[in-house]
Amino acid sequence: MIEKKWIITIGAFISMSFLGMSRTFLGTSLPSIRSTFDLTLVQAGTLTALLQFGFSLAVFIGGPLSDIFKKSFLLMAGCFLMGINLILFGVSNWFLLSLIGMTIIGIGGGLIEASSNPLLIHLFPGRESMVMNLHHFFFAAGSLLGPLIMGTFLAKNIPWQSVYIGFGLFVLIIFALLSVQRISSPKGAQRFEIKVLKNLLKEKKFLILLLIAFLALGVQNGIGYWMVTFLKETKSFSISLASTSLFLFFACLALGRLFSSYIITKLNEAVYLLGLFSLLFIALLLSIFVPGKWTIPFFALCGLAHSGIFPSLLGMVGKIYSKNPGTAMGLIATGSGLGSMTVPWIMSLISQIGNLTIGFLSFEIYVVSCFILMSFYLKGAR
Repeated sequence: MIEKKWIITIGAFISMSFLGMSRTFLGTSLPSIRSTFDLTLVQAGTLTALLQFGFSLAVFIGGPLSDIFKKSFLLMAGCFLMGINLILFGVSNWFLLSLIGMTIIGIGGGLIEASSNPLLIHLFPGRESMVMNLHHFFFAAGSLLGPLIMGTFLAKNIPWQSVYIGFGLFVLIIFALLSVQRISSPKGAQRFEIKVLKNLLKEKKFLILLLIAFLALGVQNGIGYWMVTFLKETKSFSISLASTSLFLFFACLALGRLFSSYIITKLNEAVYLLGLFSLLFIALLLSIFVPGKWTIPFFALCGLAHSGIFPSLLGMVGKIYSKNPGTAMGLIATGSGLGSMTVPWIMSLISQIGNLTIGFLSFEIYVVSCFILMSFYLKGAR
């Protein structure tokens, strides 16, 4: 029993790293993809939007399903869909087919998110915030490996398509290894009822957390998707230096999540989040306006500021709504996915109308909004 618990746990951690890597593979290769298909900023933004649309759709459906069906089955289904469509995206020379493939990559990632979060909450009761921070450390680890791998290959003039195909094959190998283990996980005891969703969406506190997830994760993924393009076009960075900067952003995100696992046991989550939003506002402002390579450490600081936001939100929700953690956490993940679809796309539109500097400045509006919303939440909790 203990051995199976750790097989499931390790499988969930590795799968979460795939989710992170799929995001930064796209962000790092976006300038090359734009060149291959001759895309505008808004067209390129549609790729990121569809990745997040697929993710949001899957976590919305997968959250309730994880309260009914075996979470390990949904986890493996997510890996399979992601692996197949990473390969499809790599081999396709037709942009419409690439859009479809990117959408299904997002669906695979959404199933991974929706199943693994409540699975780990179930396996480690009483340590919800800690295990969520550790789980999302692996998301950050995958995210930081993405620009390192893709940037290295692009710097050596290896086509982005080949890197996507290799990534897809690796995901399928892990899927196969998990499948032959015949792992099992608890099956939800209750039937899903639509009134559970309705009740959650009527709660003021839950809606505040949902909106914060929408805005905060929209900013995080907006930075992840567009940082390389921003640094290349506004700071004249090489692809190698720009991808290294993105690597450092996610390295600090990963490092911060390791420390967050401990810090969150000592502090009130709401107070902790207020501190992170304050740090993010200052670091992002400096990242945009400081000259040349000075922007690199401040973008890394943005990663540190982002590190504890989403896992802390998930931990709060998993603890408060312990009777239906899959549904509650699925809604939060859906909100984060919709934000990650909407906020970066709006940024691409603003950038096409104005420029990338104005586009990145628009992120600050959302950060300030998160701070205000969390202040209201904290006031209501007292």
